[in-house]
Amino acid sequence: MDPFDTPSPLSQAAASHIAPPASTRETELIWAGTEGQLVNAGWFIVAILFCWTVIPVLWAIYRYLKVANHRYELTNQRLLEYSGILVKRVETLELYRVKDIAVSGTLFQALFGRGRVVLQTTDASTPTVHISAIASPQHVSQLIRDAVEQCRVARGVRAFDY
Repeated sequence: MDPFDTPSPLSQAAASHIAPPASTRETELIWAGTEGQLVNAGWFIVAILFCWTVIPVLWAIYRYLKVANHRYELTNQRLLEYSGILVKRVETLELYRVKDIAVSGTLFQALFGRGRVVLQTTDASTPTVHISAIASPQHVSQLIRDAVEQCRVARGVRAFDY
């Protein structure tokens, strides 16, 4: 073995700062979920009560499709929000930008095991992200918290309040 073929500790350290480890370059899916139709319960009741008119029924169908086409994906690097019925939109949040995570929900949502996860971020386009009416919100918030910490460590990012 030639001693000139082995990289020096200095070149290994420099290479580690240039290219992130393979585990941070590839994104892996951690969680995927959708809003529950529970958010539309009020609209469905109005549509049933006033089914003799067309507008509430059409509005209930619109609300159903809106929620059915709204989903979230959490990877080890980002949170993706897919939405839209005819025009699709993808909103991306880099996890290292998350500052705070909160869980809330109404009594009605709690009866069905659902709730809301609220993320406070440093992202300019979406400073607050609401993940509404999802199943097991405490578990999802813990998954997000763990992924945020791993992402910050991998990128060498620290959160500062100013």
